[in-house]
Amino acid sequence: MVSTLSKKIIYLLRFESGVEHRFDVEFDRPPAGGDLPEWTRLEVDKCPHCPLGNAPGVRCPAAADLVPLVERFSTLSSIDRIEVHAVTPHYEARKRTDAQTALSAVMGLILATRACPILGRLRPLAHMHMPFAPATETVYRIVSMHLLGCFLGGESTGLAGLEDFFSDIDRLNQAFFGRLNRAVQRDAGINALISLHSRSVLASMSLKAEMKNIRAWYRHTLAGDPGGIVPEQNNGG
Repeated sequence: MVSTLSKKIIYLLRFESGVEHRFDVEFDRPPAGGDLPEWTRLEVDKCPHCPLGNAPGVRCPAAADLVPLVERFSTLSSIDRIEVHAVTPHYEARKRTDAQTALSAVMGLILATRACPILGRLRPLAHMHMPFAPATETVYRIVSMHLLGCFLGGESTGLAGLEDFFSDIDRLNQAFFGRLNRAVQRDAGINALISLHSRSVLASMSLKAEMKNIRAWYRHTLAGDPGGIVPEQNNGG
């Protein structure tokens, strides 16, 4: 059977000036090469919990993959308007938005499909990529990914492990902020990263509240039991 998982997602960005940029995000792409800028060196603002070893010339895999995005849009302002067209093997999505939101969507997909040992945990979500997802949907997808990963790995299921997950992403975002700050000339790139960071923090902070909303989706009248609902459970969240 042919896999229906996404192997490539295309982002088309069109500015009000008529200039267009295309990004083909291949999931199984080779490491970025060529003459990469200094801000991609692994030891530059290296994440404190990065397991990769330092060696001469080693690059941060996540940073190296962002070079084309940063070089094209480093002079953008966050409020510049962009028409975004995302094309996946299953659907197409369009949105007219600001540069910060557009770059955040592309950046998040690139980072989740790279060889970063920390961000690589988000790769399952990338296969079901949903650009511009609202907070409740983001929490639903992250929790689903986490619980399914526990099940497939033969681990006990629960939400307690998500706290460590969000903590790792938070520490990475803090370090990557400094790295990206060396590369951009205006604020769109930085604000795109801040947007990603804010979403991860929001998901972490609102996990319990959003889970209450999500639990309501599963409350239903059982056949032959008019009062039956799915009870709330305490799984660490």
